[in-house]
Amino acid sequence: MLTHHSLTTRILTPLVVAATLAAIGVAWTSWTLGRRWAMEEMTDRYLWIESAIGTSTFPLTPPVLQSLSQLTGTQWITVDESGEVLSSTLPLETTAAADVPGAGLPGVDPRVDPGRGPVQAPVDLVLGSTEFFAFAFDRRGAGGGSDRVSTIVVLFAKQNVDAVAKRAAVLPLLTGLSTIAVVSVLMFLLTSRLIGRLKRLESQVDRIAAGDFESELSDAGPDEIGRLAKAISTMADQLSALWDQINRQQGAKLLHQISGGMAHQLRNTLTGAKMAMELHQGKLKQTPDDEVRVALRQLEIAEEYVGRLLALGRGQDSTDQPQRVSACLDDVRSTHQPIADHLRVDLNWSIDASTQTVLVKNGASFSAAVSNLVLNAMQAGTTIEVTADVDQPDRCLVSVSDDGPGVDASVSQTLFDPFVTSKPEGLGLGLPLVKRTAESLGGSIRWRRGSEKTTFELAVNVSSERNTRESTE
Repeated sequence: MLTHHSLTTRILTPLVVAATLAAIGVAWTSWTLGRRWAMEEMTDRYLWIESAIGTSTFPLTPPVLQSLSQLTGTQWITVDESGEVLSSTLPLETTAAADVPGAGLPGVDPRVDPGRGPVQAPVDLVLGSTEFFAFAFDRRGAGGGSDRVSTIVVLFAKQNVDAVAKRAAVLPLLTGLSTIAVVSVLMFLLTSRLIGRLKRLESQVDRIAAGDFESELSDAGPDEIGRLAKAISTMADQLSALWDQINRQQGAKLLHQISGGMAHQLRNTLTGAKMAMELHQGKLKQTPDDEVRVALRQLEIAEEYVGRLLALGRGQDSTDQPQRVSACLDDVRSTHQPIADHLRVDLNWSIDASTQTVLVKNGASFSAAVSNLVLNAMQAGTTIEVTADVDQPDRCLVSVSDDGPGVDASVSQTLFDPFVTSKPEGLGLGLPLVKRTAESLGGSIRWRRGSEKTTFELAVNVSSERNTRESTE
């Protein structure tokens, strides 16, 4: 339903009004010209009648007048010298009751027609209910003995002149109105399509304004609206990137705050638990079993992890503690094997000998990152493969693969962002810390899915023990 706010109304209304006025103007002009042509034709017919009848000598009896009336399409009245009506092709009672003009039409100014002399202007005459244009001329020829005609009045029906004028005006008026109708329909269809595109564009912009930056604008036309749609799509992409950046910054800020608060609480708890385990170990008369050693090691790892959280909460990196890569990996393997046995997970390690001669600048952070990846893999699958080697002179690559279902599609693009997780009990802090560790160690973390396995690859910068010893000395 169109309203006064509709673009269709705003476009069509002035167009239809202007076209209608133009059609009326053309019709009025045609009517005026048609009436003028009809009057000129009527004058020409009168002059022909005057020239033919004015000098005639035959008597103008009523039968003759009827014949002349039918021949010329006019009405005739004859008047004697005293002004009395002698005969008429109209009913005599109608003619006698009217004031029929006499010879010479007194009081009427003649019009001069070049080449033809003075031409009398017609007089408006109403006989009965019919309007006429009346011309009168004196008869200059002698009639018969009974012919006392002095003046002849020729009556042209006004409705015939009006009919000619109307016919002249109707055609351009109908043409104009039909053209207006056709143009209006075409314009309505075109504007409706245009408005439909604008409405779709408006709805998509509303979704973008509501935060749905992934909404694609479907209008790809080559015109201005299509270019506007492309510009809005570009703006949506920029807003999406900016929104993601803001979310990351806010997430990092919140991560610092939460990690600091959690770490202070956990450190006291872990310290107490570790001291209790050490006291218990001191009371044992025999060598503690593997479970106790694993528990103590896990507490140490947890304490180191909490230390990293505290440093992260303060916006600082933990103090560098260079350590051999193979030693870090052996430590992680020894502490995670009992967990794998308990979970009935097949944990396979393949550590290249090249890792025995290189150092990572912060062994605790590196061990915690690998530990996090291995624990995640054990929670996802039943067969875990961990490989590590020095694939470049200054880089160590650790790959952790599992045969689990893979990363949920809803978090695949933001897996390393803070608080992003598909686990009901997860906080989404593990992988962001792994990413931070990889970046602090000059490397990177990435993941891929292939051959029904999910693989995380942790790359860190390493240095040889000789170079590290020489730089220290």
